[in-house]
Amino acid sequence: MGRQSDRFYRSIRESHQIISWIDAITPDQEVIRLPAIDGQVDVDRSAAVRRKLSCQCIDPTGLLTPRANGEVLTPYGTELRAYRGVRYSSAEDDWEVCPLGVFRLSKSSISESNTGSPIIQLEAYDRARSVARDKFKTPYTITTGTNAMTALKTIIKMTFPDCQFDTITSTVTTTAPLLYEAGSDPWEAVYALARSMGCEVFFDVEGRLAVLPPHDPNALPSPDFTYVEGQGSTMLELGKEFNDEGVYNGVIVVGESVGDQLPPVRGEAWDENPTSPTYRLGPYGEVPLFITDNLAKTEEQATAIAKAQLALVLGAASKLAITCTVNATYECGDIVRVKRAKSKVDGLYSVEAFSVPLRGMTQALTLREQRPTP
Repeated sequence: MGRQSDRFYRSIRESHQIISWIDAITPDQEVIRLPAIDGQVDVDRSAAVRRKLSCQCIDPTGLLTPRANGEVLTPYGTELRAYRGVRYSSAEDDWEVCPLGVFRLSKSSISESNTGSPIIQLEAYDRARSVARDKFKTPYTITTGTNAMTALKTIIKMTFPDCQFDTITSTVTTTAPLLYEAGSDPWEAVYALARSMGCEVFFDVEGRLAVLPPHDPNALPSPDFTYVEGQGSTMLELGKEFNDEGVYNGVIVVGESVGDQLPPVRGEAWDENPTSPTYRLGPYGEVPLFITDNLAKTEEQATAIAKAQLALVLGAASKLAITCTVNATYECGDIVRVKRAKSKVDGLYSVEAFSVPLRGMTQALTLREQRPTP
């Protein structure tokens, strides 16, 4: 979760004045600020492109309203940065905002009436979509002995040469060439490389590429935010669902790669908690997710990948959907505590999907239960 001041977190629990805007960044890096009158950012951990922006802005001067291709608010290279925060008082500089993401403009449309300025509707996606659209133009090879993180960064820099990174250090290397056909998706290659290192990969709210391991269910941090019932609660509605569709309690990773002389390896990770409803030896049975990974060359590597993937799927049978007052600082994977006696909810949950309205006072969160796996 993005770190704002204590004053900010106190304010969002109370009545406060919203401040929000969109910065349009032209291809030559000129920054143009647009007032946002409506819209939201949607974030989904399971989506290939994690963040999407849909918003309505006004152009009081009329200078930015698109008239032809290639102008600032047409989808030919312009990036948008969205912000939401709190205005503490009427003083000019007494406010605080947090970033909601860096987005490549995909679509713009204009509507107007006789009563006011034209309204500009914008749709944009985070930088992962740009990487995916920038297909390999010719067959692409990652050579033997290449560090996986180095290979990943090299692919990203083909689209964003000046990209900044937030990554771990990895010792995983290729033992045979990895070959990609012309026209194949570079973001899929990046995702596979990150998975081989036991990580998830996404562009964060500052536009940096994050390659980081998920939280270990056996060493969960203190919750980033707490939703409890009673006076002052910021949770307005709660829904609870149990569903076994697509729910796994184990991950089996098979490491095999065409072109090297190493035998295939295998690693497993399971829900080993006897108190868990998806305990592998309980009534739920064994429901494994199988993954083939080209970079897993030892049993230890395969097991590490399996454990990381299990952390991303375990607990998916038990989900919460809550409506609450807006906390714009969330990132997927943040840990929250939810307690509601009537619904018999009291536990730790990871944030899997959420929305951040630019002007509204409530947001929707989708949460996944977090359970240790002894």
